[in-house]
Amino acid sequence: MKTGLETLILPAGAAGAEAAARTLAAGGLVAFPTETVYGLGADAANATAIAHLYAAKGRPAFNPLIAHVPDISAARRIGRFDARALQLAEAFWPGPLTLVVPKIEGCPVADLATAGLDTVAIRIPAHPVAQAILRAFGGAVVAPSANISGHVSPTLAAHVESDLSGRIDLIIDGGPVEVGVESTIVGCLNAPMLLRPGGLSRERIEAVLGAPLARPPLDADSDD
Repeated sequence: MKTGLETLILPAGAAGAEAAARTLAAGGLVAFPTETVYGLGADAANATAIAHLYAAKGRPAFNPLIAHVPDISAARRIGRFDARALQLAEAFWPGPLTLVVPKIEGCPVADLATAGLDTVAIRIPAHPVAQAILRAFGGAVVAPSANISGHVSPTLAAHVESDLSGRIDLIIDGGPVEVGVESTIVGCLNAPMLLRPGGLSRERIEAVLGAPLARPPLDADSDD
């Protein structure tokens, strides 16, 4: 595990976004605010960085990660959207909704991030700091919650520092987050299925679809 790092904390802003992008490009780990909780970011195409992320969190590698991108165009460069997935994306992105869709052929997201599955979880965050970092970096960023697995998800940079200082490279302090719970996850492989409740209600999703969401056979992991 990558430990003993000097974890730098920078305020949100243009300089912070550029520093985050440089750190991600170098294979480092960056915590940053989204509207849901603080995420711990790594280059989605860099398997070594992703392995460090799993180790820093103490998260099992069989638990897939969510790829964050700045817009639907970027999302369609990693995942394949059917009509219902696109309907949800256009209704709720950017925002606290994650969609699980089939990978495109040649998907750049590392297999380690998707646990070797032929699907990829994608979200477009609404937080301006997250958006600035994603656009400065120019690629997909996997970003589960910035905490030790099993701990309460962080809503302040201080929470991240308490849990992960010395394990990650950089924390971008954007103040308190708005939603405070993880994103809702919907699988869009057959009938849309609620895989994890979160910051977007089932009722709002079903209102857009005009049909109830299917229920999974087992509860999904709550760690974003």
